[in-house]
Amino acid sequence: MTEIILLIILIVLVVALFVVSYMKKKKYNAELSQMRSELKVGDKVMTDTGVVGEVVDSYIEDDYKYFVLKSGKGVNVGYFTVHANAIYYVFGKEENQSTQKVVVKPIDSKQDKPVDDKSTEVAENKGKEDDRNVKSTLEAKKESPEEKSSQKKSQTSKSNKK
Repeated sequence: MTEIILLIILIVLVVALFVVSYMKKKKYNAELSQMRSELKVGDKVMTDTGVVGEVVDSYIEDDYKYFVLKSGKGVNVGYFTVHANAIYYVFGKEENQSTQKVVVKPIDSKQDKPVDDKSTEVAENKGKEDDRNVKSTLEAKKESPEEKSSQKKSQTSKSNKK
């Protein structure tokens, strides 16, 4: 009896997986066809092969819609015709940008305190050492040319004594 119940549950899960997959694909295709139907001259697009260009013209021939794209810069500009289904992405559309937005939040030091006090001390000491190294480097760069020449003379006299 339990074998039959497990089999029924498995079949229901597989069917649910296919239904969800079909619904997502149907929604994606509807959004893609809407995006292609709203294309106009001047839109910057990318084809499914990765070619980026600007829509210059569109026409319908034999019940198929085609777009003429301009791609390249300067003397390397080229024009080519693609089928409407080859348009994969439109730059500058709000629905496309919403999926690619990355939100970066600043770290609040009061909220993100480390649990281990020893790791905090090690990190603070390392930061202080880095600051000292930077300061010493900056001070070395600030030395006047007279000091540098006197240091070079003293170094050469020391090396000559050896």
